[in-house]
Amino acid sequence: MPRSKSRDLPLPEFSVSGSFRTMGEKTGEKFKKTFKAQMTDSKTRFAKGPVGWDKAASDAAAHLPFSDAYNPDYMEFVRGYAEGAGVRFEDLYLLLSEDEKAQCTDVLVNQDATADGHTYSAHTEDWRPASMDFVALVKFKPKTGPSFAFVTHSGIEWISGVNSAGLSVTGNSLYQNDTRLGTPKMLVAPKIMMAKDLSEAVTAAIDPTKGSSYNFNIAHASGEILCVEASATDYAILYPTDGFLVHANFHVDPKMQRYETAFGPLGKRTIEGSPSTVIRYHRALKLMLKTAGDVTPEGLESLMRDHVGHPNSICRHPDTRLPENDRSQTNYATLIDPAERTLKVCMGSPCQGRFVERVRL
Repeated sequence: MPRSKSRDLPLPEFSVSGSFRTMGEKTGEKFKKTFKAQMTDSKTRFAKGPVGWDKAASDAAAHLPFSDAYNPDYMEFVRGYAEGAGVRFEDLYLLLSEDEKAQCTDVLVNQDATADGHTYSAHTEDWRPASMDFVALVKFKPKTGPSFAFVTHSGIEWISGVNSAGLSVTGNSLYQNDTRLGTPKMLVAPKIMMAKDLSEAVTAAIDPTKGSSYNFNIAHASGEILCVEASATDYAILYPTDGFLVHANFHVDPKMQRYETAFGPLGKRTIEGSPSTVIRYHRALKLMLKTAGDVTPEGLESLMRDHVGHPNSICRHPDTRLPENDRSQTNYATLIDPAERTLKVCMGSPCQGRFVERVRL
């Protein structure tokens, strides 16, 4: 499928500094209107499910002691955000505890495979079309520890980021059968970006108190790249072959496949319920194998525009055969160079937009 005419969609940006509580208050005040729209959207979806919003918020509170112990700085940010946005903390915490079924594609590549000797992390963020209205870039400068920047939802859900210590993180949704009471997976990426070195980042990703997990794609300025493919109770670390790693939304490591659980109808594994994850994974793998040793930023941007398997391709478009609430699309894509501390963002479909540098820490 040919590339569509380029268009640049707006990406709200915000910079904030201070204590985590203060940064939370300022960010909540900044994105108050957007967050309330995001909350309304979530409540509408909950109304169609078996558990009502208030009951779900009450149940989510049981995870709170784990969150406070695991990442107290981020939880101070969350409490400050609730105050700044004028929303109930319980509602905000439920949003962070929700098990979102996004489907993204990631590629990590280091100096063993790039033409310029740099390390890159490429990510497509696939989620419901309505959620694109909530996307914003926020730059954080805490009183202590590294500065960092994230592409977020309303400044509160931190998704794709880079920090001043030369670390980057992105995530892929995984669906596991050992979910339990513990730290919600949305809290892990913030903890990784607060890390001062690679060891701290990995420690954050494998924490034993998790209630569930994403696959976390971590890159470092040194050229070290890895995926922490986890469930609530277990994990495997994937290392590069020929200088690159590819990941989508199913467990790749053989020992982790026993945790694979339903995506869609009960009793189906992720691959059965959503075969695009395998197509996207192998398509990205094929494209990387063709260019390994000569990978460029432009080549990675082209990969994120790929339409094999359309509409459920790496560059995803809404599948009109599905109910409207089950449709997703690529809302944005990022390309991070952890050594340069840069983050480029393409808002909307990569086939229609440009990658623009938004961060240089």
